[in-house]
Amino acid sequence: MDVERFKGFDLFADLPDDQLEKLAGVVRDWSAEKGDTLIKRGDSSFQLFAIEKGSLEVCSKEETLATVGNGDVVGEIGVTKHGLRKASVEAAEDSGGFFLTNSQVEMLRREAPEFEQRIQALVESRGF
Repeated sequence: MDVERFKGFDLFADLPDDQLEKLAGVVRDWSAEKGDTLIKRGDSSFQLFAIEKGSLEVCSKEETLATVGNGDVVGEIGVTKHGLRKASVEAAEDSGGFFLTNSQVEMLRREAPEFEQRIQALVESRGF
């Protein structure tokens, strides 16, 4: 993966190039068609999804909590708190991007203080 892909995300923007190169070698792409479920409420948390195209809806049992798109991430609450998913996430349209596993997120949290600060701020800002 090209490290330039990370630079479109605030979460990764301040990471040093060597850290991005290390990460680029292990992340994987994802794609979803409209209506596909990426995250199911109540499931274990294993991935953080970065969105490069399309949009996703974050939903509780009865309502849409947020619509996220290009440059956003979802799944950060579950992978940082190591709990069950608090909301479901469905593709509002054909979408895609890349994902990081729990272990990749943990590695970044240990090795890159700027990432730890940004992901904690993002978790606190979500409000759901």
